[in-house]
Order: sequence, then structure tokens, then C-alpha cells
Amino acid sequence: MKETSVLERNLLALSVNDPELCGFISAVKPSPYIDFIPTAKDLLVPALIRPRSGAGRRVSFHSTVDPEKEGRRFLDIFSKAGYLVFLGLGGGYHIRPFLEQKDVSRLLLIDKDPGLFRAVIERIDLRSIFLDSRVRIILDRELNWLKDFLLADYFPAIDGDLKTIPLRTAFDAQREYFQDVMITIKKVIGKIADDYTVQAQFGKKWFINTLANLSRAEISTLTVRPVRRAIITGAGPSLEIQIKRLPELRKQALLIASDTSLPALLGHGIKPDLVISIDCQQISYHHFLQGIPEDIPLVLDLASPPVLTRITDKIIFFSSGHPFSQYLTSKWRRFPYIDTSGGNVSHAAISLAQYLGAREITLLGIDFSFPEGKSYSRGTYMYPLFRSAESRVNPLETLFFSFILKNSTIIKERVDGCIRYTTKPMISYKERLEVFLQKSKAAIIPLPGKGVPLNIDRRLKEEKQGSGGHILSAGAPKTDWKYFLKAYLTGLRALPEPYHPLSGYFRVLSKEEQSLWITQFPAATAIRESLGLKTVEGPELLKQVREWASVIILRALDR
Repeated sequence: MKETSVLERNLLALSVNDPELCGFISAVKPSPYIDFIPTAKDLLVPALIRPRSGAGRRVSFHSTVDPEKEGRRFLDIFSKAGYLVFLGLGGGYHIRPFLEQKDVSRLLLIDKDPGLFRAVIERIDLRSIFLDSRVRIILDRELNWLKDFLLADYFPAIDGDLKTIPLRTAFDAQREYFQDVMITIKKVIGKIADDYTVQAQFGKKWFINTLANLSRAEISTLTVRPVRRAIITGAGPSLEIQIKRLPELRKQALLIASDTSLPALLGHGIKPDLVISIDCQQISYHHFLQGIPEDIPLVLDLASPPVLTRITDKIIFFSSGHPFSQYLTSKWRRFPYIDTSGGNVSHAAISLAQYLGAREITLLGIDFSFPEGKSYSRGTYMYPLFRSAESRVNPLETLFFSFILKNSTIIKERVDGCIRYTTKPMISYKERLEVFLQKSKAAIIPLPGKGVPLNIDRRLKEEKQGSGGHILSAGAPKTDWKYFLKAYLTGLRALPEPYHPLSGYFRVLSKEEQSLWITQFPAATAIRESLGLKTVEGPELLKQVREWASVIILRALDR
């Protein structure tokens, strides 16, 4: 086989699954720092030429005796299933054995040198790798691009565990790059693990609550106009001191209360302009036991507990990052988008203020900690709850402190002569909010308190022309909710039966079919977690979640 025919066949195979990469590699010049060593079986092993090592020492990527046998040994060392990330192409001998494993959901190849990649595909036939629908190649990409790709591409419940498989020579040749890649992957896995934990706990509830809220979501017509200034109240202990400044601060400003802080404000005779709630759990109702003034709009996630929709007629629903919520807003009725990715209601409240166009946002009671051993501001739901449970042997202070110490990740620190406790989830909330606020155009002004301070730029950033806020309201529904839900159920049931490999299955689906499956991913995570140690393969898990969703939808339609 001529060298040019090897290149042409490789490029043709590459173009099937990644035409963009094919076009890029076609224009790249092959690296001069590579040689090919023939083996006794007429195989070629690529080797790096190191010009600074005397007479140009060659370092091979694989065994020069039997690279195929060496490649098969990778199967004994590394996982034969899941989402596999290969660091370095070499001659591909370590990758080929994994193509035969049906439980491998993705083979992601990451490499640095395009010239080296081009030189290899000119000499070695890699069509079996390039034609496999599970294979994706990332070549000389920035780490942020890699991070975004993994966050969008890797779904633990469907794909299984993520494992990295380094090719030693390739790794050593680009050690700094691959070490950065490993750090990026570790951070992504950490974030995905956090999201997985949340989905495992709430994936089913999000879907069930959203279905139950559709009838109210169809008739909600309330609107809120854009604002220039906003005040947000959290329920941290610092609110007790900061609340005294609210009457002065709220002049010509919109006061947005987190649901947790609402009873504390009402206890001081302060009525907020909006109340926002994002928790899908029934415990959210505790924040409204004192009621909510009938003239104050309640801003709810579509996945909020249905019980909250019955406490007031003034409701504005919004769409968050839940896949089914996003599907609703694209296919049925447009809902305003509020970022809830921070995992806490204060983050969502700031996103709401930014959606409304606020250029100055003042924060109260957002502590990300338990200063002086206090969990919440006085007046919040915890106080009447614990007072009903206190006794002479278990006073109020003991109950509160026991609540704090239940956190397995509690961190104790002394600040300005006082004890402050925080937890890893709180630190994560704070860090996510700081990253979120880096892109904010508003001036963020946290009032001094006893909590952990935010590390942010408080200056007002340059305003782009025409960058006003949005009206907080929903668009007109395209159909009544039952008609939409019946069509959704029909589409879900009509999806082709899943099969191995799932990457190949998803590749042949239409965008609409892919969107339908994605709406079920959080529930699939919850179902997988409920199985405990029992393993279930991706195709079977998809079948189970579709059957579960069908039953839940029929119940919603019957109601």
C-alpha cells in the first residue's frame, strides 16, 4: 500500500465522524521528529526522534517486538468498560483492543501535536479507530474547551465510570500538557460527581413536580418589569444586624427575598417585592407557614413542590437547567431562564436580579457559613421548628448546634476572636457564585457581616449599548398542557430501542429524539442509584427510565 493511499483512507475514515478534524489535519504538515520502526510482523511502530540527544535517539511509543500483544495487555491493566480517555495516540495499538469491548461507552483520544498525528496517519492504517462511532479525538485544544466538552458529553449514569489511560512515551513527551489535562479532568469529575449526587437524589422529583405544575404554569400571566437596583436577602445570621439598613437601602430598589429569609423579613414588618424559591423538596413549605402577603409575587422553579403553587395566586414560573424544564420552554411555552447551577437560592436570586437588568445588587444575610455557631437568622423556620422540640435537657442552643455538627465536612475557624463554622458544600456554593459573578455587569455590594466574605470585583463594569433587562414573564403556551404532554409521551414511546454502543445509537437519532432522551437523564441517574450495587447497562437503564416516565405521565394526565 502506498503512503498516500494510507493517508487518503485514514482521512476518509476520519471524515465520517469528524469532518472538521479531517479538514484541519489535511492542512497540517507532518512532524519531522518522528520515525517508524518495522517489526518482524511487518507492523510499523512510531518513534520520537530527540535531536538534542546526541545522534538523534529514538524513543518508541510501543513495543518494537510485538506492539499488538503489548496493546492487548492494556485490557488487563485498565477498565474494559465505561468512558475511557486515552492520553496519546502513538500507533493506536493500545486503543484497538478496546474497540471490541461492548461495555465501553466512549473512547476519547486526547493528544497535543497535530504534526505528529499527521505523520502517523500517513504511515499506519487507523481506520478501525476512526470509524468507530464511540471514538472522539481532541487534538491541541485549550483546557477550557476540553472542560466544556466533558461536561456536555459525559453522563455517568449512562456512560459508567470515567478512566484515563496514558501512553507513557506520549505522556512523557508532553508531560506539562498532559498533567494539565489530568488536572482538568479531575476538576470536571468533581463537578460532575456533585451534579450526579444531586440528580441521584432529586432526578425523579424534578420530573414529577414539573408534571404536577403544568396546569398552573399554563395559566400564569404575571409580569415584572426591569429594574436598575436590587437588594437580595439570604437567611444567614448576619441578616439580624444588616436588616436595620433595609428601609434606607430599598429606596428605588427591588427587594428580592429568598424563601428562607421571608419569615424573618415579615417578622420585622418588611414586605419584599419578590420571593424566590428553588428547592424541589416538600420542606420548602416550612418557609411559608406564616403565609405570604397576597400582593407579593412568588417566583418558582418549574420543579418546585406543587404545594407552593396553592399558597398564592401570584406566581411566576421560570426554567432552570433541568433538561425537562428546558424542553418545556423550547417546545411548549417560553419561560424566563434563571441560573440555579450554584445549588442555593441566593445564587438564583442574583441571577434573577441580573435577568431583570439590575446594575447594582446589594446582598444581605449571605454568609456561606455558621458564624458564632448560628445556622440561620432569628425569625426563620428553624426557630419555631426547634422550639417545638426543645426541652430542659435539650435546649434550643443544643438543637441548633447539633444541627450544625451533623455536617460531615464541618470546618472550624477563629476569625476576629469569634468561632465560625463552614462546610465543603458551603465553600462550593461560594466558589460557584464567585465564578458566576465574574461575568456579571452589575456592581455586587455585600454588606459587612460575620460570614465568609465573597472574593469579587464590586465595581460597576462598562455597560454595553442596549444591554437593558428583560421583562420577567412567560410567553404564550402553544397548546394546552395535556395536549403537549400526550405528544411528549407519544414521542418518548416511539423512540427506537437502545442498543450497544450507545454512542452509535445516539448518533443515528434525530435531534428531537436525542432531546427526548436527555429529558430523562436526571431520572435515569436516580434509578441507577436506587439499584445500589446492582449494575445495569446503559441501554437497559434507558428502557427502565422510559417505562417509569410513561407511568408517571399517565398518572399526571389522569389527575
